[in-house]
Amino acid sequence: MLRYAMRRLAFLPIILIAVSILTFLLLRVLPTEDIADVIGGKDATPAQKEEIRRQYGLKDPLYQQYFTWLGDAVRGDFGKTYTSKQDVRTEFWRRFPASFEIVFLSLAIGVVLGVTFGILSAMYRNTLLDYNVRIFAVLGTSVPEFFLLSLQIIVPSYLWNYSPPVGGYIPIYEDPWTNLRLFLPPALILGIGGSAPLMRLVRTTMLEVLRSDYVRTAQAKGLRQRTVVLTHALRNAGTPILTAVGTAFIAVFGGSVIAERVLSINGVGLFFFTSTFTRDLPAIQFLAVYTAGVVVLVNLVVDLSYAWVDPRVKYR
Repeated sequence: MLRYAMRRLAFLPIILIAVSILTFLLLRVLPTEDIADVIGGKDATPAQKEEIRRQYGLKDPLYQQYFTWLGDAVRGDFGKTYTSKQDVRTEFWRRFPASFEIVFLSLAIGVVLGVTFGILSAMYRNTLLDYNVRIFAVLGTSVPEFFLLSLQIIVPSYLWNYSPPVGGYIPIYEDPWTNLRLFLPPALILGIGGSAPLMRLVRTTMLEVLRSDYVRTAQAKGLRQRTVVLTHALRNAGTPILTAVGTAFIAVFGGSVIAERVLSINGVGLFFFTSTFTRDLPAIQFLAVYTAGVVVLVNLVVDLSYAWVDPRVKYR
């Protein structure tokens, strides 16, 4: 397994370089607003704009700009943002705790709800519980998350004259109540949205496993239903469930950008959104590479987990 993991990790730099090249070219080739106008503003004189282009190396050939950025990035220097003039890494780590918390809570809620109700739906097939879970899964997949996040602000304010906290970030160790008031509602929305496809997949997979001969044999021996499902059936259905959990993480990871934008949470997602809106090239470049790295590592962790769930899986 270690050799397999090392081989997979060896491709990580290649993938990150490919993503950085593609992002770099798209940001500079696509017809958009001039960077000098973004940095200097509409009132900047032509001479000032020319100085900005020279200062940021925008007049150099594209290949020279890229290799200059790549050399700095290898040394850990991803440049400074155009808007705040702060180091990109500093801005990222300042916002990372908020994004980590909302993604962690959302994924935990999504996995618990998706796996639990998916199993129950399969165990009690064609019952009222099963019908409700299936309807909920369809609705959870269909309703856009930004719509529910907007309702989270509008409905309490309209019905109960309650305004949920919006914006900023307060660590949970400083003020747990305010922290949960800020993060738990959007995490519930993102988690429920991520649990819907997971419920459907767990239900389908468990139904196939529960029809297997070894499950019927275990039931014939008099084992309790809970033991049969949790000990025998669930582990054999673990491989596709792990795949769905990895997919749910990526969905929640992307959905956190919407949640942070709607609720003005000062996280990495809002950083990515504002950087894209203002064409902050150093920040966009770094965040694109960061996102690609997270996706690759999550897929690797999921692949390695297969061997833990199913001993028949061997890596060479």
